[in-house]
Amino acid sequence: MHNGKLDEIYERIQESELVLVGLGEDFQYDWHILIEDERYHEIEEEIGDREEYVWIIPFLQKMVLRQKHEDRWRNAYRNLGKMLEGKNYFVVSLCMDDYIYDAGLIDSRIVTPCGGFRRMQCDNNCSHTLSNMPEDYYDAVRQYYEKKLSIVALHEPICDRCGSKLRFNQIGVSRYAEEGYLEHWKDYTKWLQGTVNKKLCVLELGVGMEYPSLIRFPFEKIVFYNQKAYMYRVHRALYHMGEEIGERGMGIAMSPIDFLLESDIKSLVGEKL
Repeated sequence: MHNGKLDEIYERIQESELVLVGLGEDFQYDWHILIEDERYHEIEEEIGDREEYVWIIPFLQKMVLRQKHEDRWRNAYRNLGKMLEGKNYFVVSLCMDDYIYDAGLIDSRIVTPCGGFRRMQCDNNCSHTLSNMPEDYYDAVRQYYEKKLSIVALHEPICDRCGSKLRFNQIGVSRYAEEGYLEHWKDYTKWLQGTVNKKLCVLELGVGMEYPSLIRFPFEKIVFYNQKAYMYRVHRALYHMGEEIGERGMGIAMSPIDFLLESDIKSLVGEKL
């Protein structure tokens, strides 16, 4: 199926001096693969109300992301990366699945303010630093999933400074360590300063109202003040534009993943694919 709207967006990206992309919760990996997994349900039953084992669940999520990495998401990110190739862009993503870091984009042009599974932090954020995930704990959870270890053989990772629990650096942790994204956020705000009075293409993909102050509202404000900006908002339900944007924006009622997959990207970017 040929997606004329995506053709238009690609052409506008090529004509623009800068491109700003926002990825929202509707772009997030579909956890139904984990929920529908028979072994996962067995583990849920075994954990039950035993709070000392709840920490296993995020490790299982990371395991699924590592092992199953669905083609739909991989190809959607790959297509997005190809559309941005050679352009001066910045991507703000609320997704915590880390798939964006495999899309062929430049890491320094990405900021993920909600965190993800890349690093871990102390639950108390005692040192305001992040650490790598201890692979031995991950391997133990994997062996437990494969029924090679019993649950009693698993031990929750702890902070070697204060003894508190180690958590994946994700928003929702009791004392979320913003240090995980602040440097790139500074780069982003500096980049934004360079968009003033420049021809800017703004592309929102799956951005809803979960954290509107991070993407949805600021992006609208950017387009409102920059008369050379044009915005596309792709969302299954929340695709409407504010009246103040006027004719410098377009809402597209569609799943952002389907939207990026429905067009023949190869026909847009030639043999770069």
